[in-house]
Parts: sequence; structure tokens; C-alpha cells
Amino acid sequence: MKSVYIFGPIHIFGLNYLPIYKNLAKLCSKYFDKVICTYPDFWNSKETPKQFYGRTLKTITKCDLFIGEVSSPSHGVGMELQMAYQYKIPVIALARENIEISAMVLGLPNLLKIVRYKTTRDLVKKLESEIINILKTESYSKSQ
Repeated sequence: MKSVYIFGPIHIFGLNYLPIYKNLAKLCSKYFDKVICTYPDFWNSKETPKQFYGRTLKTITKCDLFIGEVSSPSHGVGMELQMAYQYKIPVIALARENIEISAMVLGLPNLLKIVRYKTTRDLVKKLESEIINILKTESYSKSQ
């Protein structure tokens, strides 16, 4: 079973990103058996912070691909990227065009691709192309 974890900040530059994550989840459901996303999976949790951390770690370690929105600094996303690295999970980073990305993110050994975008439609189109390419590659298949 192939699974993907889509995560990022809820608010970026004053914009609510939940609708974008919904679009990404819909796209990924075409290519993955299981899609875990910021929304609705991790939104408005009633867990304690320790429970939330534990669930997040458990979820990430079972995924085949991590897709993270990195346009805006986020402690949580940075920690999740590190978890993905620790467990050798391939990463696709998403970032708006003309946004400087942290050198730490750019240096991730498990970073497969950075997808730069202008609009949600542009993001979905570019991400779909990358997912198709990644799922075809031998290196991705062998890492599973």
C-alpha cells in the first residue's frame, strides 16, 4: 500500500491554506491508497501536545512520501521534515514562487523535488506531474 502525508502551516502570509490542502488531498487520492493531510486528519485535534506529537511521528513513519509546504517558516513542518529524514521517507517540498527557502530544507538528503507555484491550480498541475514521475522512478520504488 502506498501512502502520502501532506502537511504544512494552516496560515501562510495571512491566507488560510486549508482549501489548498483539500485540493492536494484530492489529487493525491488518485495515486495513493492512503492520504493523510493537514485537513481534516490533523485539524482541530483535541489531543494534548504530547499525544499530537506521538500521533504525528507514528503517522509519518508509516508513509511512503512526505509532501510539505515550506513557503513560510514553521517549527512543526521543520520537525516533520526531520522526522521524514530520520525514517528515510522521500520528500517533495512546495513553495510559492519568489519565496526564499531555508538552506536546511534545501539540504535535506531525502528531498526529491521542490515544486514552485503561483496559484493553487498551478500547484496541483505541477505536483501531479512530479508524483507521476516519482512513482515511475526505480529509486522511489526500491526505497519502499
